[in-house]
Formats: sequence, structure tokens, C-alpha cells
Amino acid sequence: MNSSIRVNILGRDYTLRSQGSREQAEHVVSFVEEKLAEMATGKSVDTRDLTVLTLLNLAGQYLQLLEECEQARIQVVALEPLVKRLELALADDSGC
Repeated sequence: MNSSIRVNILGRDYTLRSQGSREQAEHVVSFVEEKLAEMATGKSVDTRDLTVLTLLNLAGQYLQLLEECEQARIQVVALEPLVKRLELALADDSGC
């Protein structure tokens, strides 16, 4: 379902179209506004600089999460042989 929502961010109006629900789009907008407000706290920067700083901050967090996910995937892959060995050992002991 395509939904359309009108929002105002940093004094500018936008029409967002999303495959998700209206609630999901509103959640994204709230998240962006929150991050913009966090970056603006105690700083005197213009809108463009604030936007760029917020994007850089979010990109850094996103890339860090990707790295953490990759590390978790590597750990899961490394543990799979151990899990299989344990399952085999438990299956062998079930006949006792």
C-alpha cells in the first residue's frame, strides 16, 4: 500500500510517499526530528550544516550497526559446527 503524508521538517514542507503505513512514516519523521534536535542542542548552526552533521552522525551509527551485525553473523557461523557436534553427541547418548 502506498501512503502519502505531508510533514514539516526544519520549516520546510515535504510530501512523503511510502510503501509502509502512515504510522511507519510518522515514526520515521519523529526519529529524524529527534536526531536533528539532538544535533542542534547547544549549537548555533545553520539548517544545512545541521542536516549534514545529522546525516553524518546517522551514517556513522548505521555503519557501526552493520559492522556489529557482520561480527554477530561471523560468530553464529563459527558456532554452527559446535552446535552440530553437540546435537550429534546428544543423539548418540539418547540410546543409553
